[in-house]
Amino acid sequence: MLKNLFKIAIRNIRKDKTYSFINILGLTIGITCSMFLLMYIKDELSFDRYHKNGDNIYRIISNIKEPDNEFTWAVAQIPLAEELRDNYPEVKNAVRFFGTGRELYNHGDNKFYEDQFFLADSTAFDMFSYEFIQGDPATALDEAFAIVLTESIAKKYFGSAAEAFNQVLVNERKENFKVTAIIKDVPLNSHFRFDALISENTRPQRVGSWGNFGVFTYIMLPENYDISKMQSSLDKIIKERVDPIFEQFKIKIRYEMQKITDIHLYSKIQDEAEEGGDVSNLYIFGAVAIFMLILASINYMNLATARSVNRAKEVGIRKVMGSQRMQLIAQFITESVVLSLMALIVSLILIYAFLPGFNTLSNKSLSINYILEPTVFLSLIGVVLFVGIVGGSYPAFYLSGFNPVNVLKGKLATKGGSALFRKALVVLQFSISICMLISTLIVFDQLQFMRNKDLGFTKERVIRIQLTSEEQINQSAVLTERMRQNAFVSSSGAANTYPGSNIGKLLLQVEDNEGHVSERGVDLYNADYDYVRTLGMKVVEGRDFSRDVVSDTTYAVLVNEAMVARMSWDNPIGKKFIFDGGDEKREKRVVGVVKDYHQNSLYNVIEPLMIILEKRNNYVFVRTKDGADVREALASIEKTWREVHPNFPFEYQFLDQDFNSQYKSDEKRSQIFTAFSILTVIIACLGLLGLASFTTEQRYKEIGVRKVVGASVGSLVVLVSREFVALVGIGTLIAFPVAWFVTNDWLQNFKYRIVLENEWLTFILSALLALAITMLTIGFHVLKAASANPVKALRDE
Repeated sequence: MLKNLFKIAIRNIRKDKTYSFINILGLTIGITCSMFLLMYIKDELSFDRYHKNGDNIYRIISNIKEPDNEFTWAVAQIPLAEELRDNYPEVKNAVRFFGTGRELYNHGDNKFYEDQFFLADSTAFDMFSYEFIQGDPATALDEAFAIVLTESIAKKYFGSAAEAFNQVLVNERKENFKVTAIIKDVPLNSHFRFDALISENTRPQRVGSWGNFGVFTYIMLPENYDISKMQSSLDKIIKERVDPIFEQFKIKIRYEMQKITDIHLYSKIQDEAEEGGDVSNLYIFGAVAIFMLILASINYMNLATARSVNRAKEVGIRKVMGSQRMQLIAQFITESVVLSLMALIVSLILIYAFLPGFNTLSNKSLSINYILEPTVFLSLIGVVLFVGIVGGSYPAFYLSGFNPVNVLKGKLATKGGSALFRKALVVLQFSISICMLISTLIVFDQLQFMRNKDLGFTKERVIRIQLTSEEQINQSAVLTERMRQNAFVSSSGAANTYPGSNIGKLLLQVEDNEGHVSERGVDLYNADYDYVRTLGMKVVEGRDFSRDVVSDTTYAVLVNEAMVARMSWDNPIGKKFIFDGGDEKREKRVVGVVKDYHQNSLYNVIEPLMIILEKRNNYVFVRTKDGADVREALASIEKTWREVHPNFPFEYQFLDQDFNSQYKSDEKRSQIFTAFSILTVIIACLGLLGLASFTTEQRYKEIGVRKVVGASVGSLVVLVSREFVALVGIGTLIAFPVAWFVTNDWLQNFKYRIVLENEWLTFILSALLALAITMLTIGFHVLKAASANPVKALRDE
């Protein structure tokens, strides 16, 4: 029987090739898109799960509460790991990662700057599971000046991993590092990635104090250990080690633990090692995948129903010949499943063909082997059965319920209930499509807002050059002066940070309006005389740093408007900051107020900060002249660099690209969402095609009669189309509040965002766009029916 069902299904599919093509196309788009989204979601959920002990590894983060501020850092103090390792037996392992900054390394003629090399404790590979190509995980980081390279770094310097083993890599400090192991590149689905690990024993002087934060700290606990007990131990360390330092300043510190498998999707800390994801995006993409499958199923229902007139006599004859209703239902569902299987085959081909492009779009490294993984493969089978059975169920029950007498007499009539159900399905399609159109446009508007918002500085035409060695930093003032003399350069300044990066924080004594001082945590960085001018910042009160004022080198600082607001200063000029160095206290005074600018991304509010005058800095900024040719300017700037630093390679970044890179993940997700929104609309259009076909077939004779009595083609088009306009209207009424709720919730992720109330035009345009697409989609069928010769419609009467 099953063989016969499949044989008849294939015969019917081949019989109406146009119908089958449209059905398979809709199902293919739905299955392909849902599978891509499923693979994306699975990859996001897989972060750090490749570690053997992943469920038992926790990162310790620091929540810091000041009297008027609160924030969280992803780092802790250097002594914490040793304290836990030595005095708390429940801690099976404790590992720290120290950033080494940007340094120049070389092997022979191969010279490269590296900023992803970290110092690590020798037990790092006991805790974390990385795939070793050569070397012993147990001893790779035991000796001082031992270095473990990733495969790509080994190839970069030595040509191959095999040749790199036991070789020496030299940095700009003339330190010789022996390559003791080679590992596979750290997987992309890691919250923390590195290019090399150096033994922490190399610089044992990094003892640190309980007052200074700055290292990533991880602990491994026994399986099924009660986390609340560990939290009590951490609270005890705070009370014994940390509170004695910070209590006098009315600062509260609390350690918190994050399971490493949760960090990527749930951590919202500003100074993460890698850009994180967001679990809410997975819910959105999951909903989109489900919507696409629902739309594909609705399409099949509508298209199958539209064919009901053509299949009615077949059903009538089968019933007269003795077929039971369940047999007919089985036949129609079999056809639906076979169509789904055909769509699945096409989908697998499309997934294989478009996977590289999807990886580029999503910044993933997904493999076609993902399809063979049990969860994905079973999901794939589930998708096919879902679409096949759910999509085919309504047509099966509807078609199998025809009365054979009426059918064979040519009196097939559509029941009102079934018509209402079909319209409800199409309204659902419209609602989903319009909702996704609105969401896509809102996401686009928000990203445009972030790109175009006044940041308080001018990032265009600014080149950032990072200085790494002491030699370079000592000559930063020389380099900026030489750059200012360049014919392509309008200004040049230097600082030890740049917009888009984190800045330091110190506990200082700050003067209030009454002349009293109190301890405050202050964000601060160093900059030279020309930094503010080079970045186009504005001094709104007081003055900028000046070479003409000798005392500026000792006392002058700038603050931003947020600092003035935080301290409630009536007159900020002259207010003092006291740096308490124990035996020595240094005093700085405010000489100017800089207009608030975005040091960090628009995800974060503008924090109060202070700029200290310093001639030695890590970064040099060069603003090119208006109209200067970029390639010529870069060549001239490189020439100036080589005159000052002939032994160091010239590397640079454009500040606008630098700053905008903070939104790269959002833009990637936006592109994915936009692409699938467009495909959702296409699927919905195929469904409209089905309803238009059904409606015109059902009203074919009515249209013929109206033409005979004098109705024009235009009036007939309006007559048939107004039903679809009504459906668009109903779908719009449903979509608007849903889209408002979803987009408003998403916008809350941004501290600076568009005002949704001002986006009413976006909602209207989405509805009009849906209406226009609808009219274009149904126009062919309606015009064909309205333009047909009425004799053909009435000849059997």
